[in-house]
Amino acid sequence: MSMADERIDREASGIGSQAEEGGTEGKKRGKRVKANGSPKKKQRPEGVKMLLWFLRKSIVPLIMLIMLITGLYVGYVVVGKGPEDDVFSWSTWQHLYDLVFAES
Repeated sequence: MSMADERIDREASGIGSQAEEGGTEGKKRGKRVKANGSPKKKQRPEGVKMLLWFLRKSIVPLIMLIMLITGLYVGYVVVGKGPEDDVFSWSTWQHLYDLVFAES
């Protein structure tokens, strides 16, 4: 008999079930409990809390802005073979906008 068959037989007969072993109480991890029963939490100064909150909220827009600038640069210089200095010039993008949305 293989080990899988033995396990199936044990589960069918109820031998070795979690109910008989006392459940999963001893296997839980994670929360640390103080003597008074409340979870132990690391206290941080208010300034650090505010900085961490701000960083968590601003990381996605910041990454999106960086990727936008990188995409504009790669698209204009590498793909379009334009001069590197013109990438960050407002008149370049205004001219491109006028070309795309011009009434003709």
